[in-house]
Amino acid sequence: MTDRALYDDPLLSLAYGKLRSRAGRPNEVIEQPALRSLMPSLQGKDVVDLGCGSGGLARWALEQGARSVKAFDASEQMIREAIKLGGDSRSRYEIGRIEDVALPDRSVDVVVSGLALHYVRDVVTVSRRIRGWLREGGSFIVSVEHPIMTCASRQWAEAADGTRQHWPVDRYLEEGPRLVRWLGADTPREHRTVASYMNALIDAGLVIRRVLEPGPDPASLQQWPKLTDHVRRPSFLIIRADHQVA
Repeated sequence: MTDRALYDDPLLSLAYGKLRSRAGRPNEVIEQPALRSLMPSLQGKDVVDLGCGSGGLARWALEQGARSVKAFDASEQMIREAIKLGGDSRSRYEIGRIEDVALPDRSVDVVVSGLALHYVRDVVTVSRRIRGWLREGGSFIVSVEHPIMTCASRQWAEAADGTRQHWPVDRYLEEGPRLVRWLGADTPREHRTVASYMNALIDAGLVIRRVLEPGPDPASLQQWPKLTDHVRRPSFLIIRADHQVA
């Protein structure tokens, strides 16, 4: 990730705010329900949210009965908004890159990261740190942009009449930085394969429990037909990995 937080760019922040106000957004309709479906009970748990954005998931964790929620984001703008939108005495929001977060070992029950690790260069080291923070039996639930979204140009191959033919996959095994056209700007991503995401967790000593490549459900498709694109190819990869009890 660059030193300057992506969402502190004024133009991108404005465009992102408009995007979040639209009904039927893929991360609202597809990614968040799938991510939350993998969460264990949060009642009485200590939770950490890495890349919390405006704090939606952190607030949801409080609603689920979490004992405490510590939420981090590299963007000062996002943290200001998260604080403005509220929480309570159980929550704490801090500016900080995922790579720089430091917590005591065995101090957390659940770590969650929604659509943030694809900005992080060294996911192996981050995974090892997370494993250290987790108490035995704890869980790490993470969602990222699916690698078929980050590997190439993010554009459909179209016929002469504009009909979408297929989603090109290219340079899939060439891991590393990519510039992705998003919200009218070239935005950075760290492309890695599905195997690399999973092996980073395994090598950290975590046990993978579930992997999802979710799409829209029939009701969502009926309400928002444009979501059909997300049936033709997955947009998100979601993994739950646990610190297994010895």
